[in-house]
Amino acid sequence: MSKPPWETLDPKKKQKLLTAAMKEFGTHGYELASINRILEAAEFSKSSFYYAFEDKLDLAVTVFLVCAEPETRLLEFKTPETVEEFWAELRRTSIDRLRKLESRRLEYQCLIRLANAALTAPEFAAKVMPIFMPGRLKMIEFLERGVSLGALRKDLPLATQMALIEAAKTAAYKNLFPGDAVPTDAEMESFTDLVLDLARRICSPPKEG
Repeated sequence: MSKPPWETLDPKKKQKLLTAAMKEFGTHGYELASINRILEAAEFSKSSFYYAFEDKLDLAVTVFLVCAEPETRLLEFKTPETVEEFWAELRRTSIDRLRKLESRRLEYQCLIRLANAALTAPEFAAKVMPIFMPGRLKMIEFLERGVSLGALRKDLPLATQMALIEAAKTAAYKNLFPGDAVPTDAEMESFTDLVLDLARRICSPPKEG
């Protein structure tokens, strides 16, 4: 089976197009990004572009997957033995992933802007979210450990708790970073701690009495 046209491009041309697209999406977001500006910056012809991609959505998905590749690697959790160890380990892995992302500034900004698009563009989300499924399953295993330790409540299914956290996370993000704003490293770390605090408030077992 022949490789897709994108995979057959010259590596140098491919990297130049990727870099131009990352800068464009990272600066303007998905909706306002211009294919013409990307092609001009990459010195890439329209005919070559439409040979390799169907449209802007196709390019955005490709760029997002390249930027997100490190984020799709499975997390290695240390097995917690107490409730406090559970929450400390969840924070450690969250901050560790954030640190790795912050070290790749161009990819980070592009990823944040395109992740915003995933919140409002179902067709984009449908193409990129499946790649995170293995990591999600790994997270579920860790959360199940949290349930057994008593760190997470048992009266709600894990799927429901995860949905509540995602809803709270999305609402908080939209409120703190309206529009297509890209948070600074410090703001993103504070946001990560906020989400963990919300998760603990939502999912900790209710106190008796």
